[in-house]
Amino acid sequence: MFYSGIRVNELINLKHSDFRHDSITILGKGNKVRYVFVTPQIVIKFEPNNPDYFFLNSRGKPLKAEYIRNMINLRTEKAGIKKLITPHTFRRSFATLLNNQKVNLTTIQKLLGHSHITTTANYIHNDFQTLYEDYSKIWKNQANLSQL
Repeated sequence: MFYSGIRVNELINLKHSDFRHDSITILGKGNKVRYVFVTPQIVIKFEPNNPDYFFLNSRGKPLKAEYIRNMINLRTEKAGIKKLITPHTFRRSFATLLNNQKVNLTTIQKLLGHSHITTTANYIHNDFQTLYEDYSKIWKNQANLSQL
C-alpha cells in the first residue's frame, strides 16, 4: 500500500487479470481508471495467469477492508507505535514521499487518482526540517541577489 498509494477498497478488489508487466489497472472512486506501478521485487511474487483476487483469506474468499485495518492495528501495536495508523495513512505517506523526491504534483495527483490537485496538495505533510529548509531558501536567494 505504501509504495502504490492504493486505497484499501482498491487493494482488496485487485485481481491477477488487472496486472500487466509492471502496473495494475485500478478502477477507483467514481469508476475512474488509473494505473498503479509495481516494483520488480513485488512483480516476481505475482501469478498473472490466475484470474482470482490477489489477496484471499484462509477460506479462499477475498479479504475484507476490516481485516486489513485490524492487521495494521496489530502490527502498529507490536511495533510500539502510539500514533493511529490506518490504510489511508499509507496513501498520504506515499504522496509525501513522492513530493519529498521532487515529483511533479500533477504526477502525484494522477498516481493517486484525484480529480482535483487541491486534494493531492492536502495529502502532503511536510516535517519541520522540510518546512525550515524551504523557508531558508528565501535567505539563500537574498544573499545571492545582494552579491550582484
